Amino acid sequence: MEQERHSQITPEEARTSLAEIDQATRRIRQTIAAGISAPMLIMWGSIWAVSFVTEQYYPRWSQTVWGVLILIGSVVSIFAGFFHAPVKNARFSQVWGRIGLAWLILFAYAALWIRLLGPWEMAHRGYGALLERKVSAFICTVCMFAYVLMGLWLDRFLLYVGAAVTILTLVGYYYVPGHYYVWMAVTGGGSLIFAGLFIRKFWR
Repeated sequence: MEQERHSQITPEEARTSLAEIDQATRRIRQTIAAGISAPMLIMWGSIWAVSFVTEQYYPRWSQTVWGVLILIGSVVSIFAGFFHAPVKNARFSQVWGRIGLAWLILFAYAALWIRLLGPWEMAHRGYGALLERKVSAFICTVCMFAYVLMGLWLDRFLLYVGAAVTILTLVGYYYVPGHYYVWMAVTGGGSLIFAGLFIRKFWR
């Protein structure tokens, strides 16, 4: 009984622990805001918005627009990661490097999964539009899966962004098929832009 009483946490200790957690959360958010996360979210949200609008209204040009913008976005992301002023905390520097590597690995696996699992024969049976929408929804949810994982490790806000865009993607895929791409431009691209602006405004 005596040992059990000593093992109980006092209200003062609980408040101290919560204050330390809040302090750690603020430091993580300030580190994220000081890095390139906000500009990258805004940039990729804009890429999504422009590319999805093109796919909705100018499908003939959609692959070219997607390819060019993804290439530009990838090059900018890589150079920004290399040349951005390094984070003073060495542990966070290692975390950002591993996050970048994780994204590259995830995209490589996503490309492999598309190749292995894609029902490509559908394109020859008059289901080309449906197949394109399936692949689009798959890629969007894979990206948001990465945001959910980052949210588990860094900050729950990223988890909420990933979960919200995943739900919006499914809503658009199942319930707005005729305007799926413009739906994704507004909800998907808009959510990423909003997340970047939110981090830039409130996490500094």
